[in-house]
Amino acid sequence: MLAGKKHSEEDSKLLSELSDGSALAFQTLYNRYWSDVIDEAFKRLDDIDHAKDVVQDVFACLWSKAGSAEIKNLPAWLTTVTKNQVFSHLKKRQRFVPLTEIYNELEQYGGNTDAVVLRKELVAAYEALINALPEQQRIIFNMRYKEGFTPDQIAEKLNISPKTVRNHLGRALAKLKTAIFIVNIFLLLTQK
Repeated sequence: MLAGKKHSEEDSKLLSELSDGSALAFQTLYNRYWSDVIDEAFKRLDDIDHAKDVVQDVFACLWSKAGSAEIKNLPAWLTTVTKNQVFSHLKKRQRFVPLTEIYNELEQYGGNTDAVVLRKELVAAYEALINALPEQQRIIFNMRYKEGFTPDQIAEKLNISPKTVRNHLGRALAKLKTAIFIVNIFLLLTQK
């Protein structure tokens, strides 16, 4: 693990060589630290493919920052960059779940009457939150996620700029974030 490693003189030497463009120094650092970086990433992502992507991004960042004065303690720097890359990958993986997908998920689950009632209440609450959005946000949200239009198509139909569409979608999603999170958690907990 990176947390237990200390910056060595050899790390400093290799970073200096790397700043001069040494591929051998880069390969040596990669071989020394890649397993620690992938362990850190996998621990947080629980997905080996995404963890490999993080390793690639971390070492690409190392290559580009090798000559900078910000790397004084390589293991600590790698830990920080790995955490930042993991966060970035998690943000990319998050996506909005359209209501139609939620309906489809809910229909797949049988269960007792209480669970069915609870699911219907969750969907009703979710729809109430959508209906409580300001009119323009609600219209744009429904066009995007219920009707499947792209932001550019919405902009054209409503005669507004695509940036305005994205701004409205961003605000609507921010307001619905908690509701979406609760519905997703419920769906995860009720999976067979």
